[in-house]
Amino acid sequence: MIKLIASDLDGTLLNDNKELSPDFFEILEELDKRNILFVPSSGRSQFTIGRLFEPYNKNVCYISDNGAYISGCGIDVVNFPMTHEQSVFIAERCLEVDCLQIVMCTKSKAYFLRVEDRYKDIILEYYANFEYVDNPDNIREDVLKIAVFDPAGSGEHGYPEVKDYIRSDLAGVVSSQNWFDIMDRRVNKGYALSQLQKKFGILPEETMAFGDFNNDIEMLKQAKYSFAMENASQSVKDAANFEAPDNNSFGVSKIIRDFVLEQVCLR
Repeated sequence: MIKLIASDLDGTLLNDNKELSPDFFEILEELDKRNILFVPSSGRSQFTIGRLFEPYNKNVCYISDNGAYISGCGIDVVNFPMTHEQSVFIAERCLEVDCLQIVMCTKSKAYFLRVEDRYKDIILEYYANFEYVDNPDNIREDVLKIAVFDPAGSGEHGYPEVKDYIRSDLAGVVSSQNWFDIMDRRVNKGYALSQLQKKFGILPEETMAFGDFNNDIEMLKQAKYSFAMENASQSVKDAANFEAPDNNSFGVSKIIRDFVLEQVCLR
């Protein structure tokens, strides 16, 4: 019996227009009636995740910043923030690479270290509560992660330029075609999901998870019923046990309806 469903957002639960399926809040209501916990899990900040789910505030926990922060359902947990030295060092290395748009993420807000006006609307889709800063050393809050938007392509351009500076106590992950993230090496969505499983007494065998990109792999490994989207990268498909229809077909909603609410057997 499924007791927890975790889903990535962009490229997974949301279509390419950043929309939920028209029936998604009906699905959430039905999950709530059956005491099934739904967990949006994203590299986004808690503020933009919460904005998506504003019409519905029952029985939803949020994994944000790739697992660095867990909130909702009375939970408020920060996992392994970067040290001030780490965050300043990495931010300065990113500043040395042309075109990189750099966001330093804390629990309370996103600090825009370098965000050009032409990319601002794109970045505000993911980091809404923000403040501009000129120097990373001026940030005195704990930095949960550094998110980098690369218009030239994160996997081909920006991430290869900075990955050699990512020391063994940090981890870098390409999270989409134009984003990569750097954080403490212990931070990932899978670790955050395991904390929720432990808190609520839920086993991996009672967990369903959905993802499409590399930052979802650890989360998928925490669920017996792990689904890669049809549009997922090959590494994600290799890590998952099942495949869901693509995000533009609202594959997550379809799988939940068919295999959780209608209880069709998965094979």
